[in-house]
Parts: sequence; structure tokens; C-alpha cells
Amino acid sequence: MTTEVLAQAGGGTTNFLLPNFTIVVEIVIFLLVLFFFYRFVVPPLTKAMRERDEMVRKQVEERDKAVRTLHEAEERYSKSLAEARAEATTIRDEARADAQKIRDGMRADTDREVARLRAEGEAELAAQRAQTATALRSQIGGLSSGLASRVLGRQIDDGRHRATVDSFLAELEQGQAKDVEGVR
Repeated sequence: MTTEVLAQAGGGTTNFLLPNFTIVVEIVIFLLVLFFFYRFVVPPLTKAMRERDEMVRKQVEERDKAVRTLHEAEERYSKSLAEARAEATTIRDEARADAQKIRDGMRADTDREVARLRAEGEAELAAQRAQTATALRSQIGGLSSGLASRVLGRQIDDGRHRATVDSFLAELEQGQAKDVEGVR
């Protein structure tokens, strides 16, 4: 108002040294807006930022805790795996040793059974050989004296002829025994 009065009195020129009242009003409005922001806008924003910072800090702590837990779990897993592998190796070695013992036992049983069967077979063969030799001696003695009587046309002494056949068969058995021992 004073500027208008002066402007009318001064012939329409304004003095730039006198403050313009609008600038004062603008400054007051600006200060009111700043106060409004400081009072009503900034506190919720700072509260939200603090809550956000707290949430981020908690998440970082939880992540660090989860990482530590993960590393501990990995270490426990590695230890358990190593123990399981060692135990598996021990079990496998024990199983191999047991299998070898069983195999050796079965081999010994088989060897004993083979030896028993071989002894039975040899005994049976010896019995059959003796039986065959006895039967052969009785038959050959009679056949050879009959054949010799026919060939010579006269009767041959049965006792002497039997002694000749027995000595021949004894020589034959000795030759076969030597052949069998040579094969073994």
C-alpha cells in the first residue's frame, strides 16, 4: 500500500529500495510450507526409512545366520558322508574277507570230498580189478588148458598150466601198476 501511495505521488515510478510486500508474503508462505512438510510429511518418511533400514538390517542378519547354518550343515554332511564312506569301505572289506573265508572253506570241503570220492573210486577199482583178476584166472586157466589140449591134441597137466597162467597174470598186473604210477 505504501508503494502504491508513493507510486501515485511520485509520478508512477517505484523505488526499488523499498521492499515489495509480495516477497514477504511469499517468504512467509514458503516457511509455512516448510513447516507443514517438516511437521507432517518428513516424520512419516523418516519413520518409513527407519523401518526400512531396520528391515534390511534384520534381513542381512538373517541371511548371515542362514549362511552360517548352511555352512554348518554342509560340514556335518561332509563329515557324515566321510564316515559313511569309511563305514562302507570297512563293511566291503569285511564282506570280502568273509567271502574269502567261505570260499576257502568250500574249497577245502570240495577238496576233501574229491579226495574221499577218489579214494572210494580207487578202492572200488581195486576191488573190481581183484574180482576181475580172480574171475579171469579161473576162466583163463580152464580156457587155456582146453585150448592147449585141442592144439596139442593131448591132455595137459592142469596144475602146471595154472601156475604158468598165474605167473603171466602177475607180470601183467605189475606192468599195469607201473603204468598207473607213471600216470600219477
